[in-house]
Amino acid sequence: MPDAKTAGAELGQAAQSPSWEELERWDRAYYLHAIQAQSEYTFTGVARDEGSYLYLADGTRLIDFMSQSISDNMGHRHPRIHAEIARAMDSVGHVATGFATEYRARASKLIIEDLLGGEHGWAGRLRILCSGSEAVESALMMARLFTGRQLVLTQAHSFHGWTTGSTGLRCYQGGVSPEGDAEAVSADGSAFGVIAATPSTSTDPSFVTIPVPEFQDWSEPGPLPSVVATEEIIKSAGPENIAAVITEPMFGAGSLMPHDRYHVELRELSKKYDFLWINDEVLTGFGRLGEWFGYQCFPGIEPDLMTIGKGINSCALPVGGVVASHEIAEYFDRARWWTGSTMESHPLVCASIVGCIEAMIDEDTLGRVRRLGDHLRAGLQSLAVDHPSVGRLHGRGLCYAVDLIDGAGEPIVKDDRSTLLLGDLSQHPNNVIARECAKRGVYLGGFVPNTIKVAPPFTVTEDEVDFALSAFSEALSVIDAQFAD
Repeated sequence: MPDAKTAGAELGQAAQSPSWEELERWDRAYYLHAIQAQSEYTFTGVARDEGSYLYLADGTRLIDFMSQSISDNMGHRHPRIHAEIARAMDSVGHVATGFATEYRARASKLIIEDLLGGEHGWAGRLRILCSGSEAVESALMMARLFTGRQLVLTQAHSFHGWTTGSTGLRCYQGGVSPEGDAEAVSADGSAFGVIAATPSTSTDPSFVTIPVPEFQDWSEPGPLPSVVATEEIIKSAGPENIAAVITEPMFGAGSLMPHDRYHVELRELSKKYDFLWINDEVLTGFGRLGEWFGYQCFPGIEPDLMTIGKGINSCALPVGGVVASHEIAEYFDRARWWTGSTMESHPLVCASIVGCIEAMIDEDTLGRVRRLGDHLRAGLQSLAVDHPSVGRLHGRGLCYAVDLIDGAGEPIVKDDRSTLLLGDLSQHPNNVIARECAKRGVYLGGFVPNTIKVAPPFTVTEDEVDFALSAFSEALSVIDAQFAD
């Protein structure tokens, strides 16, 4: 218990805190908002969050049934994660990436050895960055440097981050020294030879879009048409020009679970034509689909490069990362890679990774995700029976997409996943669902207009799943009446 003087000081400090009205004025006046135009921006203040819940400034409590951006996997302010950050803060703040820290070593070991099998698995090394977007940029750079090619295949409707262009600017562009040049270092490591770096990219790196995968419920025999079409694109582009293909095990923004054979067949193509597979696990990694990583849902395949983020520390701090295969890691080990980030492998970020992964292992989180996932899927299947507006249901673990349809069985917004998000978005089904669920104490919605992303944190209970699905059911009744009757 604080003494009277301390308690009085804390009360005085609280009394001087800005009101939410003042905070809203500042937020509207000075922050550059994304997604919404300033004229349509809705201020929603969050006073605190804890476990599976958000507590808003107006006193509303919402169960977070999307884990924010399918990101806060272990819920909000998980005690093991925050305790590890607090312990790290007792001894270290920020140091540049040239210095090693306890937490960088521990985080790397947990991922490469404990989760991915160490020397007996495919993964060789980990790089820890600040966001999923930065992780993707790094993986693309690595693929182009390793192969000496520029072309990257990318799926329609996919999402891999917001950044672009920085390595196209002049000067140090993230290149590598010629292989073997590192041997010019003197015996004591004090001298470096003068070298000319190989640039990481051209000033106009190329991308080619490949078709959208078939949905999870595709039932036709024979090879998947999307993969057949992709092979024709590969032949047309010239395999000798292709550095990599980048895919998502389950699409995040696009909210699409591919057919089980899709990644297996695409991986066969990458090996046949000798280009890399970049597996983007920023959203699906660390248990979201019921396995440590989404690619493990499809036995017999392993990536060359894997991007990670979000669930690696339950978004306790900004984070992303790249895992490289043994072969690719050894390539960069043999040379000097002229790239770096000021916040790379930040000690406090690494501490949050350690706290999260150790908690997941100790608490058998994968087992919990699988059990809760079975319960969630059964509940969603019941909603599909009860509501004519529910079309396709697809997903795994604790990550499902619910596609909404009209009375003719067609997407309500005809552009569907090809939407340009123009015009009045307020009556799009995803936004109607979001409003109706919020009235009932549930945070739930989606990005593309006809699809709801159901992805609760791993901390939810079966009763909380049932509560959220009950609210979702009532919201679907509004969609039924508006669009499906």
